[in-house]
Amino acid sequence: MLAVLKSTRCLYQPSFMSNFKYTRRCSATTHRSTIFALSSGLSKSAIAVIRISGPKSLDVIHRMTRRKKDSVIPRKALLCRIVDPKNEEMLDNGLVLWFPQPHSFTGEDSVELHVHGGVAVVSSVINALHKLPGFRLAEAGEFTKRAYLAGKLDATEVEGLADLLRAETETQRRQAIRQATGELAGLYNLWRTRVLTCMAHLEAFIDFGEDQDIGEEVLGTLRDSVQSLKAEVDSHLNDNRRGERLRSGVKVAIIGEPNAGKSSLINILGRRNVAIVSPHAGTTRDVLEISLDIGGFPVVICDTAGLRHSVDPVENEGLRRAREAAATADLVIIVMDASRGPESLWQQPVKDLIRHECQRLNLSFSAENNYLVLLNKLDLVSPNVNRPPELSAISCKTEKGLGEFLVHLEGKLAELCANPLQESPLITSSRQRHHVQLAFWHLEKFLDIVEHQGDLALAGEYLRRSANQLGSITARGKIDTEEMLDVLFRSFCIGK
Repeated sequence: MLAVLKSTRCLYQPSFMSNFKYTRRCSATTHRSTIFALSSGLSKSAIAVIRISGPKSLDVIHRMTRRKKDSVIPRKALLCRIVDPKNEEMLDNGLVLWFPQPHSFTGEDSVELHVHGGVAVVSSVINALHKLPGFRLAEAGEFTKRAYLAGKLDATEVEGLADLLRAETETQRRQAIRQATGELAGLYNLWRTRVLTCMAHLEAFIDFGEDQDIGEEVLGTLRDSVQSLKAEVDSHLNDNRRGERLRSGVKVAIIGEPNAGKSSLINILGRRNVAIVSPHAGTTRDVLEISLDIGGFPVVICDTAGLRHSVDPVENEGLRRAREAAATADLVIIVMDASRGPESLWQQPVKDLIRHECQRLNLSFSAENNYLVLLNKLDLVSPNVNRPPELSAISCKTEKGLGEFLVHLEGKLAELCANPLQESPLITSSRQRHHVQLAFWHLEKFLDIVEHQGDLALAGEYLRRSANQLGSITARGKIDTEEMLDVLFRSFCIGK
């Protein structure tokens, strides 16, 4: 029986993978022009790196350094004169590195020129490259796209690389580097392999069940395997979107009555005068956003209009936007004026206090939402005011209590975001989540058919669809159009 199962599995997998590799090789050959771009950024610097990739890359060494190919050792820097290919005018002294295919980032012959980073030097080298036949300036993300088409990267690794380039906080960097080095792809590839194994076992059961005396226990084992995988995928989906939130930033809305200190708080957190502060109610009328790094977590903080009754149509629009910001935020900070009392209000359970304030401010309260209550103007009340330990209190004027509040805030952010050092890889984009959800749904359909003793051939089709969805996450499944690739690589800068 085992021999039959192994035979079926071997017949299935090589056919699929060989077709995939053939498709990727054919796609790679469609890009035959040689591309170049500045890869080190546009600002002045000591060193600038210009990257060249394509079949004519070696022409750069021959025509712009006058060196023979035999004199250049792969992946070893060579100091030489860099000249104009037309008139041999010296442009700079620099380093040249050659990366022969397939051992390069793009999988093609590649050359790097390390020159002085002055604007005039870089411009002269770029202009000289334009003079070489068959050379053109690279499009945004084209080097990475060629690496993908050559099989050097899969789609999740490309997304991770894009996230790494955009990372602004330490936790974002950690999550991106794990994805860029293939950890997330490894998880999906493992799941896909398990589905393919189940498909092979099911095919063996359907085709050889009677002849080879394969009993019903094989179908039971197969059902258990799919149920186990389904539970893992379900747990992966129920992650509270923490990976996506870490990637894009936690949206925090500061809500409260007029003159409670909302604008003062955002100024303190931003360490600059972001919002206008005045004693007159209604000063803030629109939602003001700033991006911050708090404890290594990316945060988008929104200052909002003070919530009150108003007959001013302009202010009412600001109030509507404030409530909308609260409704769509990942975390709502309710700022209260401690000097307005009564003190008994602070002594009740925090959840009851949150519900009370939401009702008073005409905000929709949800037990599933994340809230943080902050008492401001601590300098105007008794320092011995009794309050629950989870209720923060500060003075935006003196910054007393700010450290304690930041500890509470960072704790909330840690709950909302992924911890790349302690958790398995999480979903980081809506594209990934879409395919995982479909893969999960197809597994459910398979189990439903088996449970009701339905058509096993149809059940096998749902396993195939689940495998295709998991493969589509890394772009190893069926890709119908080039649209997904265009969107994926458009976010990169030129030179990457």
